[in-house]
Amino acid sequence: MRTSLWLPVALVFHACQYDPYAHTFTTEKPKAGSVVGRYELQDQTIVSGGPSVMQGRSCVVVLAADGPFTAPNVPPFEFGAPPISSLDSLVSGSGTWRLESVGSIDSGFGEPKTHWGVRLGSLDHPLAFAGFTGDKAPYGLIFTIGDPDTGTVMILKTGVRK
Repeated sequence: MRTSLWLPVALVFHACQYDPYAHTFTTEKPKAGSVVGRYELQDQTIVSGGPSVMQGRSCVVVLAADGPFTAPNVPPFEFGAPPISSLDSLVSGSGTWRLESVGSIDSGFGEPKTHWGVRLGSLDHPLAFAGFTGDKAPYGLIFTIGDPDTGTVMILKTGVRK
């Protein structure tokens, strides 16, 4: 009898999925000035090999104080499209950035928290969305690719030197 009770409980916990990076997400809205800066690739899990597989291509996001950004080699925003599966799918662009909600985190107890991030590009033509990581400046950036539960990401930090 005891074994039969544990099976449904185990299935419920196994079925619940969770973004493996959710604990790093910024949930208090940062001031725009505190996110200005240069973010460089620290790690990626799109393909095996980490940052070294970029083969000299830089992945840097620069957020300027007066609104412009530059971003070479970032994951594209394609609503409803399958997630990228190779580094050849990365895009580059420039334009304006905007601080905004990029999702939420729910602990399962009914009080979701906003995940703050940045939209790169206009509302009509976004290049990409990235979430901020960390509790305070200097923040990091995380691009989540596809289903967040898979842990497929590109992680950028300030002050990274290769």
